[in-house]
Amino acid sequence: MSGIKCPNCDGMVEIPPQSSTVVCSYCNTTIQTRTGTILKENYMMQLQFGLDEAREKMLSWAMKQLGAPKGLENAEIKESKIIFWPFWVVEVEARADYQGIQKKPDFKGEDTRRSLHYNKINETGHLDFERDIFIPANPDTPKALLEYVIPTRRKEFFNMDKIIDVYGTTMPVQMEQGEAIKKASAIMKKALYEEALKEVDTIQEMKSDLQTPAVFLISIPIWHIKYTYNVRTYNALVDGASGRIVHLTFPRKLAFRAMTMFSGLLHLVVGGGIGLLLVYLGWSMSDYIYPTVFGIAFGLGMLAISLVFFRTAASLRAGMEEAR
Repeated sequence: MSGIKCPNCDGMVEIPPQSSTVVCSYCNTTIQTRTGTILKENYMMQLQFGLDEAREKMLSWAMKQLGAPKGLENAEIKESKIIFWPFWVVEVEARADYQGIQKKPDFKGEDTRRSLHYNKINETGHLDFERDIFIPANPDTPKALLEYVIPTRRKEFFNMDKIIDVYGTTMPVQMEQGEAIKKASAIMKKALYEEALKEVDTIQEMKSDLQTPAVFLISIPIWHIKYTYNVRTYNALVDGASGRIVHLTFPRKLAFRAMTMFSGLLHLVVGGGIGLLLVYLGWSMSDYIYPTVFGIAFGLGMLAISLVFFRTAASLRAGMEEAR
């Protein structure tokens, strides 16, 4: 490890490999390693839920899931650790004007045989967005955390002593502030583009203006828990600041799996059969467009439903708990 002198207290601070910021162990000052300057906007969420409370939240949530077995509340925790994961929070204000083409259907023809045409209409629009975008500051951030909306209302200035007091560990910040701003801007531009495509079919031109009035670093405490039930091991991630379940795997009853798999097969067979029948009738009739299209759409819809059943039967993972 290399070192850097703290600009606040002159103490020597070790720099972990690839770290873009470090915290002085003497005065808790956050230092940007590339420039040696102080990063004032460094915050943390304090641990509010201990292991016993996190276990209760986790198992209570697990027992609400479809197919969860009775007695799950007696599951035993085998491993647990609290890790403070760092994120850049970038507030982005965006304005955009766009021009595009909207296709609107125009039915033309006579009798029962019709052809579907589209009229192309030029459209313009304006978008005005403001959003906080969370950028993981460490490449090893768990995948489930990448989609997690971090609550930051009760944030406080980063204090390593408070993390040590709860036997927590920190992950190094390996992304500089400038790179986080670039990534957040790219995410916002993509969001603007997708929002415009809700109004038009194709975008011919888009002019956007992005501002980042606030950028700060925040570390959130996440419980990493492994628990056992009937010999098998399952995993959970619990937000130690809010108590919300970020990620959870849990057992399902065999009877529930069998019933769900049967429902998927039933939808696949019945839906596929009706869809094929409609396609056959469409092609055998003089006006073949509508029965054929409806048959294909119906068959694909039933296939999608059956895949949901199959996925539910095979999955041991619960969705993320929504904010309340």
